[in-house]
Amino acid sequence: MARRRAPQRAPEPIRATSMWRVDQVFLARRGPRIEVTCSLVNDQGGLRNLSVTAPTEDPVQAVRHAARFIAGKGNVSGARQARLRWTREQATTEQDALIRDRLLEDEFLDEFEETLAAVRDQQR
Repeated sequence: MARRRAPQRAPEPIRATSMWRVDQVFLARRGPRIEVTCSLVNDQGGLRNLSVTAPTEDPVQAVRHAARFIAGKGNVSGARQARLRWTREQATTEQDALIRDRLLEDEFLDEFEETLAAVRDQQR
């Protein structure tokens, strides 16, 4: 007697547009410029990194430049509670690698929110 197979569940569809959230921001000096890498997560556990090299060596201007770039993507919904740190090679001790730069976090979030509001206004 042949056994019947249990019906297979259809695989979950891949969402064409997934909303992402900024989780962490890393800064690294690359000569006279600063490279900013944003780690993004989505509601389904996906992870992706976006990097941009700011045309400046000023950290405040670099995070503002990166915030405009990331918020302008259109499918990044927020950056609340995003942690900002310098990369390990920029830290002089292991403890330095753990320290968050809260002032730069505020700069990033302010610029991100302003750009995101402008993008949403344009879409209306």
